Amino acid sequence: MANNFSQADTTLANNNLTTVVSATSNKQIVIGLLISNTGTSAINVTAKLNNGSADRSIVTNAPLPVGASIECIQGKLVIPSGGAIKVQKDGGSADCIISLLTDVS
Repeated sequence: MANNFSQADTTLANNNLTTVVSATSNKQIVIGLLISNTGTSAINVTAKLNNGSADRSIVTNAPLPVGASIECIQGKLVIPSGGAIKVQKDGGSADCIISLLTDVS
């Protein structure tokens, strides 16, 4: 099976837990998960790994000052088949960028 580098990104539009990337039939490896505060006030951010049936915390309510960003993964993280990465903010504006190695068997 081929391994391909990919990227998923989104502007977090509301304060709900938002799925940024999901794995279908093959696993994916997250090699970077960056959240940036693009608003005018400090926010708190949360990122979770869903393993196909339950959410597990990567970071919970991490404070993010105006103009700052946080790299949520300090290594690699496998998204299992049927899993996902979800991100949430508690107000303001934020962007999320996830770098991936896809199609991993």
